[in-house]
Amino acid sequence: QLEAPAGVPPAGDETKPAGVEELIRVASGKTPRARRCSGCGAWLHSNDPNEHGYIPPHAWAKFSNSGRKKTRKEPKGVPVDWVPDGVEVMRDTSIKYKTRTRLVTCVRCYRLQHYHRTIGPVSGGFYRMEGGREWEHEAEIVEKVVRRMRKGSLVLMVVDILDFESSLVPELFDACRNRQFPVLLVINKVDCLPHTGKDKGLERVKVWVRRMSRQIRNVHSSDVVLVSAKSGLGFQQLEERLRHHLDPDDPRWIYVVGRTNSGKSTFVNRFLWHVGYNHLGTLHHKRTVGGLTRAPVPGTTLHFVSFGLPKGFRVVDTPGIPSRNQVTALLHEGIDLYSLVLRKKVIPITYALHEGRSLLIGAVARVDQVRGAVTFATMFFSQDVTLHVCRTSRAESLLDGKATTFFFPPHNREDFDRLGPLVRHRVEVFGSSERAWDDIVIAGIGWIAVSGYGVKELDVWVPKGVRVFRRPSLLPQEMRNRGVTRFHINHRARGPRLRRKKAAIVQSRRDKAIRDSLREQRSLEEGRHAAPVEIADGADFVEPGVEPPPGYAFVQPGAPS
Repeated sequence: QLEAPAGVPPAGDETKPAGVEELIRVASGKTPRARRCSGCGAWLHSNDPNEHGYIPPHAWAKFSNSGRKKTRKEPKGVPVDWVPDGVEVMRDTSIKYKTRTRLVTCVRCYRLQHYHRTIGPVSGGFYRMEGGREWEHEAEIVEKVVRRMRKGSLVLMVVDILDFESSLVPELFDACRNRQFPVLLVINKVDCLPHTGKDKGLERVKVWVRRMSRQIRNVHSSDVVLVSAKSGLGFQQLEERLRHHLDPDDPRWIYVVGRTNSGKSTFVNRFLWHVGYNHLGTLHHKRTVGGLTRAPVPGTTLHFVSFGLPKGFRVVDTPGIPSRNQVTALLHEGIDLYSLVLRKKVIPITYALHEGRSLLIGAVARVDQVRGAVTFATMFFSQDVTLHVCRTSRAESLLDGKATTFFFPPHNREDFDRLGPLVRHRVEVFGSSERAWDDIVIAGIGWIAVSGYGVKELDVWVPKGVRVFRRPSLLPQEMRNRGVTRFHINHRARGPRLRRKKAAIVQSRRDKAIRDSLREQRSLEEGRHAAPVEIADGADFVEPGVEPPPGYAFVQPGAPS
């Protein structure tokens, strides 16, 4: 039984290989190394590549015991000791030759940050419950998160304004208030809304958000702050609001909580940059490289990740509250998630729909007009999602035949088949000729603002389990501002660049299938030709006549050594 020396922090979960390896290192008196991934908080180890926190030994050896590595890009060319007279010497003052600091990350975080690739659906980590089972209800994760919060802390609840209804978790708010935690609602990604650069249009959005947030009991309107974690917009107002809850003489912990894909890790990176935190390594906000891992993959953060601030304050990033009611929970490929989730400024586009016409949203959703006058549907979706208008009579056959080849996402036929048949939701909305009064929201994708005079009945088809909401319109004037676009098949997510990307994906999958088939055939062939080896009982381990090296001798079985 190994025990760590007194005063040494616990080595982690001793039932996992990473915890056992760290316990052996600490008990033997060796210098402790960085034990957690700086991107997701998982325990670092070099045992099982399929477990979270895996890092190859040769890669881990390049980092110091504190988990840091300094890199510097050297200029190309041949160094010289002198230059001829008259030759001008120009000094390069760009930052590309600046020394950069990298923090140790696991393989999964490295692939997400640099290549936008996923290994598979996220499982385990913080989402593994007692007994090794996976979570069944999101209330289990809410209770697990709130139970680990320190008493007397401040909670920042991050909400994605581009997926407001799905990212708002009333159960999490109630659980925090039951433990008497002050809660601030941080509405993220406001820079992605059209016409909201700097302060333009934010007052109208703030009024809409405060009205919608009333569905949460006891939330104060002043505790609703609009920010952009990507650009840093609104952090000055957030700092002013934090002064009302924080006292320099009473240090408190600040927990950042919320739904998965709401932008918590991006918010923590920007918050630390705003307060002047200098121990996060080199951070690229635009490239999403460095710091906490930011990716549209649900469940990127696997454990609590804390950062110490001056005067005893501490900021803690927490795992997101998962949901099975969003489209992003049904897709696992990196290219699908990066194409589906809204991450840049939304460029809305308006198409006209009549009775008997349908709108196909990639290969994951469909909207049919059943009754009513002409509908002007303003779509707020990612530019990598294909939009197509066709007759309702041929919409189902067209989607089934051209999914993953003409409609994206998903980009793989197997992922499309895994979604299963679409389920219909009948929605009745009212429109005006001047503005939109209602929005139809599809959880995890985006929303449609419906305008055009009269009452309309629409059928919204989505995968089973995905929620559909009707709400007051967030941006009601976009149809008037941008006009109606005449539909064309090349408007969204189609073109030579996407065709090349699709061809590369298909070719890589075919190559992988061929490699797996050849390996299986080779193993079968080797097993067929391999002759069975039979060893008789009492046979000599060493053939007769073999002389041992000088200084060695053979020992008979059963003889004393």
